Amino acid sequence: MENIKAVERPQFLFADQFILEDSSNADFYALLLKGLTHKLNNLLAVIQGFSSLILMDEGLEETTAENLSHMKEASINASKLSERILPAAGCSQISTQDLKISEFLPMVEDSLQEPFNAAGIGINIKCPADIPAIIADPSRLKDIFLELLANAAEAAAEAGGQASFEIYKPGEFSPASENRVDILVRNSGTVIPEENMAKIWEPFYSSKDNQHLGIGLTTAAVIATQMNMKLGVHSADNITTFWLSSPVA
Repeated sequence: MENIKAVERPQFLFADQFILEDSSNADFYALLLKGLTHKLNNLLAVIQGFSSLILMDEGLEETTAENLSHMKEASINASKLSERILPAAGCSQISTQDLKISEFLPMVEDSLQEPFNAAGIGINIKCPADIPAIIADPSRLKDIFLELLANAAEAAAEAGGQASFEIYKPGEFSPASENRVDILVRNSGTVIPEENMAKIWEPFYSSKDNQHLGIGLTTAAVIATQMNMKLGVHSADNITTFWLSSPVA
């Protein structure tokens, strides 16, 4: 990629405020949140179902049909938000295993490419075959990848930039003594203003329009913490880099 230079090690801002305490209180609030989400989804399903049923009436006035469509769309978006609240709140079940990323990536590559295909830009993927295994939950690691890559695709598309997904062996990005596999998601074209850097991890913060839920990076940070990984960001000189670092298995 012409606009994204070789690997550098600048100062990163880490999402280190999402260490969840293993306590009875945490278990209680997780159970409460799961129950509320389930009840909310049931109510939203009723709204969606009856909205769809009423919209089938060809005799509806145009204004009434338009208002019902807005109601149905709002309930669908609320359902999507409800589904994403649980992982953002640390309620996801994590089942880790030894995972070879070089073998895992081909299985999820089509999904990872989707935001770039939709944005009409390419992505450069670098993953050597000899990357050592890490300890991760494959499904949750995919969730992190999707959040970071969707963010990179949108940011790059806004300014005609480029994106890359790079995986490095221990010692190539972080010190060899730390024995970590490092994953960098980069995009050129835009930077995050310095005053907003810490805010990007906050739930429901978004610099974009109201169609964005504002919990994607929060979700990625929480899941990373649950899997004993570090997630950081650096944004300067027309390049934004998210760094996911995992101990070797």
